[in-house]
Amino acid sequence: MAENARQAQQLLQPLPTDLAASYFEEVIGRLGVTLEVRLDSKDKGKGVFATKAFAEEDVIFEEPALVGAQHTANRDDALVCSHCFRFIGSIGIQIAHRLLAKGCSDVNPDYLRSLWSGVAELPYSERYPLPELVTCLGGCVDTVYCSDGCAAANWAAHHRLLCSGPRAPPAPVSAPAEDHHPRRPSSFEAFRESRERLQTPGLQSLTAPMREEPPNLRKADAVRRFKEHADETNDAFHLAAQVIAGTLLRADEPLSNGFAPEARITSDRNWAALQRAWRPYAAAWKAPWWECVAIPEDVTDGDSFRSDLQELASDSLKLLKAFLYDERFPALFHLDVYGSIMAMFELNNLGIYVASPVEEYFELCHAEGGGLSEEEQKLTQLITRPLLDSLGESYEAGCQGSAFYALQSCCNHSCVPNAHAFKRANIDIDGRATVLAKRPIAPGEEVCLSYIDEDAPYHERCAALADYGFTCACDKCVAEAGVPGKAAV
Repeated sequence: MAENARQAQQLLQPLPTDLAASYFEEVIGRLGVTLEVRLDSKDKGKGVFATKAFAEEDVIFEEPALVGAQHTANRDDALVCSHCFRFIGSIGIQIAHRLLAKGCSDVNPDYLRSLWSGVAELPYSERYPLPELVTCLGGCVDTVYCSDGCAAANWAAHHRLLCSGPRAPPAPVSAPAEDHHPRRPSSFEAFRESRERLQTPGLQSLTAPMREEPPNLRKADAVRRFKEHADETNDAFHLAAQVIAGTLLRADEPLSNGFAPEARITSDRNWAALQRAWRPYAAAWKAPWWECVAIPEDVTDGDSFRSDLQELASDSLKLLKAFLYDERFPALFHLDVYGSIMAMFELNNLGIYVASPVEEYFELCHAEGGGLSEEEQKLTQLITRPLLDSLGESYEAGCQGSAFYALQSCCNHSCVPNAHAFKRANIDIDGRATVLAKRPIAPGEEVCLSYIDEDAPYHERCAALADYGFTCACDKCVAEAGVPGKAAV
């Protein structure tokens, strides 16, 4: 136990300067961007700096998420790839997904099922083609993908250990060195049947059930209980599970290939492999979640509030360990490490947003000047009006979630930022972070984002930044802090 606690505290230490510099060089090289990460940026810690000039609206960098998840409350509104968060299926499938999930009774359920199955198609929906739906390699219904590539990438990154499907490996890490890619059907039918059973009680399957080898019911039940707890309490626990699972897989890979042969003791090899696999998150270390969250104004007992958060994290970790614990890496399952992971998402996450093609489709069919003639719109609306009315204001709902990005998380805050994370219409159609210049940026200048609404009054900005644990000292804040009335709360 003492050794476990000691190693956990070592994981929570910032990376040595040489290792941190090497890691961020790898990140920048992988992204192919003209930037550098400086590890000591004027008392602000790490910072991202330009190494060439950027004009206003230039793309400074684009970056896929290290880990990311769709918000629990958003799943019924958007059917997206679980890896890249791109919308999938078709316009008809997207609309049917939403209405079936909400139990809509205003539209004929047989018609919705025909849209869901692809038997029926909406007029002009071919103008908004979406990738075909691809099912999970392990056979679970919790994840779906836009391509075989995304399915394989998510499986390799972390889902292999988090999958509750019948073809998922039962053990935390498989012993063979070669990657495990189980057979799965490529058709839409298996997912359609299982999703219909989940979302439309009593609905008869449109296809015969698939015959699978007996699933690992114990693991499936443990995974379900963890996910239900995360859905009901804080969906950032889903992201924490991805971090743990991904770290386990990265630690296991070199061990399977004879990593650290000079280490005579197996436990030393395991510890060296874990330290190496933990690098992406060591570079983003923060204090435990329950210590860094700002106390809400309506909470009178701050100590009890923090104690409740710690207990919540402990409950989540126990549920995760029930199916994921690996005795080779006990420090990874220490509560303080889990708390630091949650804090990382509290302070370093970036919201995922992907605009819905359904919104564009209804604008085509219903907006004046949407692209159809008046006669075409009249005929089309005989079909689309009941669907639009049933969806209500949620018709325009995009994909929303949270993610952690290695480079974006190094960008410091300013209330006068020179860059912003922004989605370009019809260009940025997945969950990558896209950071654009808000004004010209010179070589050597730091790239800063605003973590909050930079147009809010000074005292509101200060209150919002309290959650991040610092007081902004940008030129705007320094100037406004000295103006009578500006700093008043």
